[in-house]
Amino acid sequence: MTYGAKREGSTRAVIVGTIVLAILAATVTPSRSGPLRPFSSCFVCDFRWLADGVLNVALFLPLGMAIGWRGKSFWRATLAGAALSTAVELLQTRIPGRDPELRDIVANTIGAAFGAALVYRPRTWLLPTARAFRWLSAVTAAAIAGVIVATGILLAPARPEGPLQVTRTETDAIVSYQSRADAIGLDQPAYYVRGMFAGLDASTPVRVDVSREKAGLCLHAAGLDRCRIGPTTGRGWSVLIYPAAGPHRWADDVLDGVWTALLFFPLGFWTTRRSLSFSIGAAVVLLGALPSTVGLVATTFAEWLAANVGLAAGYAAAHVVRRRLEAVRSRASRRTHPREP
Repeated sequence: MTYGAKREGSTRAVIVGTIVLAILAATVTPSRSGPLRPFSSCFVCDFRWLADGVLNVALFLPLGMAIGWRGKSFWRATLAGAALSTAVELLQTRIPGRDPELRDIVANTIGAAFGAALVYRPRTWLLPTARAFRWLSAVTAAAIAGVIVATGILLAPARPEGPLQVTRTETDAIVSYQSRADAIGLDQPAYYVRGMFAGLDASTPVRVDVSREKAGLCLHAAGLDRCRIGPTTGRGWSVLIYPAAGPHRWADDVLDGVWTALLFFPLGFWTTRRSLSFSIGAAVVLLGALPSTVGLVATTFAEWLAANVGLAAGYAAAHVVRRRLEAVRSRASRRTHPREP
């Protein structure tokens, strides 16, 4: 074994170990107080079963990618994912607040297998040809459009004229309703309207009226009107994550930005100098024109900024990765075809 192969193997071992530790930290620490729960074989028992399944696939995706790099260990990656997931679920039967379930093992194994499949031939998408670059950019833009359309569809009310709930908390209002996502086993957000009741006595009852617009809702209370209430492009994360995962007053906005940046990162990764105008134009259409056509509230300034950060980060990451791969390929070529003395 050459020094380069040993170094690559050591690097992979460190990456795999780090991913395993992260998975264990996320899955075998007590999440809340409560009794121990028995192992469940039911796949669609609770209200957010589909969201849990998608998250469990994503959780083991990096593990499959790390083990299955270059297509050397597809079955090893799949079996490792299944073994680790089984061990985790069995441990969860002894950890308060955890839900050991067969469906988690299945979803985790699928995630590991999918990750290994993605990196079967990594050079085809890390060092693509000029033609492949154009194809990958177009496919990525179409995928982003699909996510935005799905966000608008899933976060729309399950019943167009269904009930809305408006709750007062200090000076803010919280608007919630059952979305289509919630109706099919995904999750849904609540929408904070900051300062809606600022200046009003907290002990005084206030009548709140709600009207619907093409994109979003309007609240009317004590002579105050607040509109454009509802999901934006960046709120797509809320179909997967518990709404009560953090303090909504700031965490929701942060997650909106992170989701938007991650959404546009792949487009930046497939952007070259020649396709820069295409990527910028696609971002303008995807953030400026598409949301309103699918019932989303207009993209916020913070989300525009996050999208640009995602594009720039993807472009920079691609440059670093390809330069490193080119250097590795160059060294391998020199070893295979040494120069004549």
